Order: sequence, then structure tokens, then C-alpha cells
Amino acid sequence: MPRSATRPFRPLTRFPAFPVLAAALALALFLPLAAPADPASDDPAQVAAPAREAFTRGLAALRDGHTLPAVLALLEAWKADSGNPILMSRLGRLIVDFGETRLAEGREMLARLMVLRKDAATEEERIAYARSLFLTEPFKLDEAETLLRSILKASPQNAAALTALGDLELFRNRHQAALDWFKQARTLAPADKRALFGIAYALIGLKKDQEALAALHDAQVAAPGDPWAHVRMGRGLLLLNQPLTASRHFKLALEADPDYLPAHLAYIAQLLPNVGDMTAWRHLQAAQRLDPENPQVYYWLGVFQEMRGHVDQAVENYEIAEAYGPQAVEVKLRLARIFAGIGHSFPGNVFSNEDFMAQKEYQLFYDGERALRLLREVQALAPDHPETPFITTTIEKLETSLARLQE
Repeated sequence: MPRSATRPFRPLTRFPAFPVLAAALALALFLPLAAPADPASDDPAQVAAPAREAFTRGLAALRDGHTLPAVLALLEAWKADSGNPILMSRLGRLIVDFGETRLAEGREMLARLMVLRKDAATEEERIAYARSLFLTEPFKLDEAETLLRSILKASPQNAAALTALGDLELFRNRHQAALDWFKQARTLAPADKRALFGIAYALIGLKKDQEALAALHDAQVAAPGDPWAHVRMGRGLLLLNQPLTASRHFKLALEADPDYLPAHLAYIAQLLPNVGDMTAWRHLQAAQRLDPENPQVYYWLGVFQEMRGHVDQAVENYEIAEAYGPQAVEVKLRLARIFAGIGHSFPGNVFSNEDFMAQKEYQLFYDGERALRLLREVQALAPDHPETPFITTTIEKLETSLARLQE
């Protein structure tokens, strides 16, 4: 872990934009729902005494509809009772369903739970574990599909498994297959928000914009006033080039819950690429307050600093984001572009790699060996990354350049 990752998170004083790469955006598009209450595992006596206060606090937050505080409190409980399968199940499913923080920990505890439970794992636990395999690196898409299909073989009417397969195919950019799975799920659960929004996003991927817009509105009608649904609606509208209407839905999500982390993150993703950096900065401050260890905070801060030409500070924050694990692929790729002397394009911004002076600044950070190592790590973690052609070409160029230096 970088040296700076171990010190307290210092307040941010300024901030630039973060272009959402395709894989990261895909994850955000099928942002999951908060896990429902599980009365069978609500008894504090089922966890060790040192974990009970945090466990009780987490359940209270969950009952009040505050998922992020619930996750953070239950993480405290898990650290005090890390071998407890009840905690691993409850918290692992909650993390995966929330989808915005601590994904590495969620995957770890669900993987341990699969070993402990063996054939006794519930379908809900197995679906959550399958989702974790395509929510964070290293991606194991085939394993996720095999697991979900095995659930459907035993329970053909499991709408949650059908929806998870739809989300998996969305992640793979197989939009027609995703649409088919979501429609099957809708048949079994006509009011399921996740399936309804999944249909809309699959139609967006198929470039059936009018059908997609109608599907988005149908999904929104099924969940009026729900901040989760407003964020999903807004992100879909952004993909349909309706930014003003999208902003309205992000605002409605925050009116429903001012501390709804996904809405703040969605606003940042919309505003920064459009040079709305100071407005986005306010939302980044809110995200930092709500979840100061979230790697996305460091990720966005790094992009903001890079746009300002503060490449050294950007690198420092990218390294902190990389150290947390989730989203490491995208952070590694950003670092690799900097260390390859390529940098990034920020259209409409003063500092951008199309500019001669920015090119000179990026060249100061050239480190071919480190760039090569990072790109190879990206290849290993995400072999089907949307930027694979760039990654492959740059690896070849760096290998040739470094070989010449050794001659």
C-alpha cells in the first residue's frame, strides 16, 4: 500500500473530472438494490459479544433505510467476529446488493461462506457470490454464469438468478442475451425494479432508444420516490443524451435521501466530464464525508487534480485508490497511461494531452517499466477490457522500447 494510504484522509481543497471507463460504467449501470431485512439473523446473541453493539447499530440503520451506515457498522462487527457465518452472509449480501463500497471485502466473506456452507449455502447467498465475481476484480465471468445456471437448473422460477444473469450479460455487452434474461425475470416478478431497469439498459445497448425511454419510465413508475430508482433513471437518461432530465433525477434521489451515496457519485460522473467541476466538487465532499475510505473518492480526486495539471498529486491519489482493490483495473490503467507518457484527454479543459505543454508535463512522469507492469496486470485482471486494443498495442511498444535500452 502506498505510504499516503496509511495517513488520515486530508480535506480536499480543489477538484477535476473523472471520465468513466466502460467497465466501471457497466458496474454502475446495474447498481443493485439494498438487501431486505433477514429476521432470522437479527438476534445479537448470534454474534460474539465484542461485535454486538456494532451489529445492533447496523441493523437499526438498515431498518431505517440507510444502507451505507449499515454496511459500515456491520463491517465493524465482522472485524470483531470475522469467522461468523451469519455475519458473512448478512454483510456479504448487503455489500454486493449496495454495490458502491467494500466490494473486495464482500467478495472475500462470500467466498469464505461458500467454503463453510458447501452444499448448504442458500440460493440468495450463491446469487450474491456469483454477482461478486463480476462486480470486482479479478473478474470470473464464466464461473459466475456456471453458478447462476446451476441455481436455475434446480429452481427454474428463481427470478433473482435470471436477473443476475441479465446483469452479467450487460457487463459482457451482450445486450440481446441480457434482454432475454430480464424479460424472463419480469414474467416471474412483474414489479421487480431491477429486472425492469435491466430491460431498459439492454434496450439502450441495442440502440433502441425510444423503446428504452419507454422502458425507463415504466420502471420508474414501479418505484416512485425511490432514490435507487431515480439514480438508475438518471444514468439511463444520460446514456440517451438527456443530461438535464438526468440531473433532475439525481436531485430527486438526494431530496429523498441527502446522504444517498450513489446519487452523489452519479452527479460527479455527469458533471466532471462537462467541466462542471466546482459543482461536482461539492458532491465529492459529500461522498468523502459519507465514506472516506471509498476508493472512488480518491479516484475522482486524482482525475480532478490531473485536469488541473497537478499530475504528481493525481498519481498519489490514484495509488491510494489502487491500494483499496475494487476498481483497481481502471486506476491501474490511468496510472499506466501517465507512466507511459501518454496521459489523458480532457476535451474543453485547459490541461489535456492534446496540448503541447501537457504532453511535456506527462513526459516528466515517464517510467516504461512501471507502465508495462501495470498494463500486464490490467490484462490479467480484465482480459476483455474495452480498451484491450490500446493496452495490447502499448504493451508491444513498451516492450520494444525497453528491449532497445537493454541492448
